[in-house]
Amino acid sequence: MAAHAQLTLGRQVTVIQTVATSAYLNGGVGLDEQAAMRRFAKGFPLRMVFSENKNREFLADIPLVISDSSGNSILELPSAGPMLYVFLPRGRYKVSARFMGVTQTQEVTLAGHDGKDLHFHWEGTPRSSIWTVARE
Repeated sequence: MAAHAQLTLGRQVTVIQTVATSAYLNGGVGLDEQAAMRRFAKGFPLRMVFSENKNREFLADIPLVISDSSGNSILELPSAGPMLYVFLPRGRYKVSARFMGVTQTQEVTLAGHDGKDLHFHWEGTPRSSIWTVARE
């Protein structure tokens, strides 16, 4: 989804590249919203779920950044989840998500008709550390 234009300045040609914002579907709070999102899941090349603890409880309000293979940020969301589906063109991407000060990064290659599922899960994240920091 990148648009290219050439600008000629004298004898020098400059390539201008514009990266369009990707369309996405974000939500999944409550059973009705989860069911609605699952109906649309197959239409998105990249599908993500955010959870914590051994019961895999859904998480929301996760800061997220998706970067292309050159390291350029193409989508930044301050509050993703618990389910996030994104339209992206074929290519390699790095997805970083943060919860309780812990950042997880996963790389994904989108190619072909089948989409990819990424699950960001924080196991045993110590909630007591919030209280320790707050009391100091």
